[in-house]
Amino acid sequence: MPLLKLNEKLAGDLGKKQEVKVPEHSIKEMAEVLAGLDDTGWGMYAFRHEILERKFTDEQKKAYIAAANSCGREEARKLRLRYPFETAETIARELGFLLRMKSVPTGGGHVIFAEYEEPDKITVYTDAADRGKEVLKIDRIAEAIGNLSVMETLIAHELFHGIEYRNRDEIYTQTERIELWKKPFSNRSRIRCLSEIAAMAFARELLQTQVSPFILDVLLVSSYNSEAASALYEEICDAAGIPIGQNNMDKEDI
Repeated sequence: MPLLKLNEKLAGDLGKKQEVKVPEHSIKEMAEVLAGLDDTGWGMYAFRHEILERKFTDEQKKAYIAAANSCGREEARKLRLRYPFETAETIARELGFLLRMKSVPTGGGHVIFAEYEEPDKITVYTDAADRGKEVLKIDRIAEAIGNLSVMETLIAHELFHGIEYRNRDEIYTQTERIELWKKPFSNRSRIRCLSEIAAMAFARELLQTQVSPFILDVLLVSSYNSEAASALYEEICDAAGIPIGQNNMDKEDI
């Protein structure tokens, strides 16, 4: 889940519980506002993390966002025809993926909540999932965002990346390219954020969640560092065109 990473300098030691600090934005405020964010708003945030972001106009980004969301939903619907009632965990195992649960990642400078390793390994870090469950209990946040299971969402997101890899020669997120420069030295590059957008749409469709799984970017980060979560929240609002502190019901259409 590439967007779901937090610099370790901000997160602190994963093995230690941090003291609760009063954030600039309350978790309840952030959850309520982000629950109202639409697919385009989340997609514009995802493009903020795209290395080729400056190559596109806003209109082009919106077209790509719509196509990536459509791709993710379509793949989820295909799976639901085969597995109408199964959980994401069961589906992943039925499809032959090796699902591993670990407490925290070893090494590196980022907090990682879950990851996919080619060709068939999905790892979920239970420390993040457990913290996420606790966050949902704060100020009745679970009611604001509906039926969102942290563990199932993390698995579903990474499951899409596995399916994407298996279908890499034909799936939209892998075949869509942008020409970086012309011949004779033509270079067509992938738009990597489309994979993340599609994975979130896939998880939402597969699990029928009321809100976009992108909301976990802020909620899970808040369980490690409230200041980092507030900063991320402001970045998302800025990308989506939501004035900071303004209720999502009053935001302008994107």
